[in-house]
Amino acid sequence: MEPVDIVLTKDTFEVLASETRLTILKTLNERRMTITELADNLGLAKSTIHHHLQKLTGAGFVAAGDDGHAWVYYALTPEGRALLQPHGSARIRILLTAGLASLAGGVCALAAFLTAPVREGPVFPGPKGGGGLPVPEGAPVELLVAGVALAAVGGALMTYAYVRWRNTRAAGYFPADEKSA
Repeated sequence: MEPVDIVLTKDTFEVLASETRLTILKTLNERRMTITELADNLGLAKSTIHHHLQKLTGAGFVAAGDDGHAWVYYALTPEGRALLQPHGSARIRILLTAGLASLAGGVCALAAFLTAPVREGPVFPGPKGGGGLPVPEGAPVELLVAGVALAAVGGALMTYAYVRWRNTRAAGYFPADEKSA
């Protein structure tokens, strides 16, 4: 089977952000189905299934097959199948993309925290009621925590992807033309 490249764009992530659409993809991975079968299996209205199938079809993960029967069957495209069953470099590319996105989000959050203006807040009285020190007000600490967490997750994902790439390359899983790339 020829490996299929999946282009991960903002629209792709939006399509895959729905739990219902992911469930439809997993269900269609078992076999092709009609809207009625999907609605019955998932316990949803046919109109809801139809809406989600339109999004999945537009993204190229599902295709409607009209083979002359009275019913229209929906099945996964090669891209949809590769998304659920990534092989070789596709899995590593997905990990790298998620790692880079997480790392970029973490860096942006840290930059926002560090560049936020600092204002002096009210002066709190000292322990004996005398004059106290002004308390600086700036970016919320949650921004710092989120930035560090996202950067750490991104770094971990990228490290894991690199280790997987190195191991699969050393084991000879990729053809010679992918090794040189």
